Amino acid sequence: MHILYVAKHYFGNPDLVRLSEEIAHRNHDVSVVTSFKSFDKQEHRRNISIFEVNPLITLRSIGYDVAFPCARIYRIIKELHVEIVHALSDYSTHTASAVVASRLANVPFVYTVQGVGTRTESLVVDTLIKLYDRTVKSQIAKSAQKVILLSKSLISRARELGVDDSKTAIIPSGIDHAYFDPERREVEEKAKLLREKLDVNDDIIVGYVGRLIPAKGLIYLISAIKKIQDEHPHVVLVIVGDGPQRRTLETMAKDLKIKSIFTGWQVNALPFYALMDIFVLPSFFEGLPNVVLEAMAMEKPIVATRVGGVPDLIMNKKNGFLVPTRDYKSIAIALKELITNDDLRKRVGKVNRQIVKESFSWDKTVGKVETVYNEII
Repeated sequence: MHILYVAKHYFGNPDLVRLSEEIAHRNHDVSVVTSFKSFDKQEHRRNISIFEVNPLITLRSIGYDVAFPCARIYRIIKELHVEIVHALSDYSTHTASAVVASRLANVPFVYTVQGVGTRTESLVVDTLIKLYDRTVKSQIAKSAQKVILLSKSLISRARELGVDDSKTAIIPSGIDHAYFDPERREVEEKAKLLREKLDVNDDIIVGYVGRLIPAKGLIYLISAIKKIQDEHPHVVLVIVGDGPQRRTLETMAKDLKIKSIFTGWQVNALPFYALMDIFVLPSFFEGLPNVVLEAMAMEKPIVATRVGGVPDLIMNKKNGFLVPTRDYKSIAIALKELITNDDLRKRVGKVNRQIVKESFSWDKTVGKVETVYNEII
């Protein structure tokens, strides 16, 4: 069959890139409509046709591109004999255009809801997002023949959008645990070199990977490190990623005299995962966060907020610690317990890798998505 994926940030979404590659590997024809230009497109992916759409308008103040590629998507559907259109849950006009084009072409539409919704901590922007949810996004979800959810926790989100339970399929993200393997020699060597380069050989590394935006709650992670710093001066905070809040966070860490390293965006975060002793995700909102799955595959104990699909991955005090949002004291308590207990860190890390191998392999994920396609065709 021929599947057309529509997403504004295709190359910026490793999960979608991997899914489309695996679907193509199973002898399906795959095309992608996207506006996100990236250096990562050099080979245009194996057996995948990439169609780029230039934005009509770019709202630089909020980093939002507007494009209505409805006609382009319709032509692609007709010319390539596309049998399924699959769009992801992002707040983009691409997705709305995909719904219209698939209806006009009488082709089934599949919609993936990745999270509980976007929050920017800006009253004006978040009000507009809520309005979008109740109007456009709700209609998009209702138009889908099938709505894919990344976790059980997102069923309420689908209901909020007006989707009947019978139209939903719970398909968690997949992780390549052979790639995210802390015992690979290449990974071990890179991590060792990175420790030497950063001069953190004997330190405990508390790490984060992701965007640097207010909704990720990183000010609470920095505050938690400050709280335990006097008692545990050998702890270093490593922040991997970039975003509009980076300068604010760097200034905060400097003012509080936190031992911290901001690496910026990394093409390959694998050595940094290997470097970490503890992974923390202090977000206010999440779907099923890939960074947590990746850290679990790398045998890292997790401290994360109890949001979205995180409780589907972490059982409190079993394979990590769940903490309330905006609560640096709870983060500090969890970190103390892990910092002072090497055996606990190792044991929890082993459990986490096993969970990923058993429940979040790519073979299972792709197989379930392929089943959805076959059912609706």
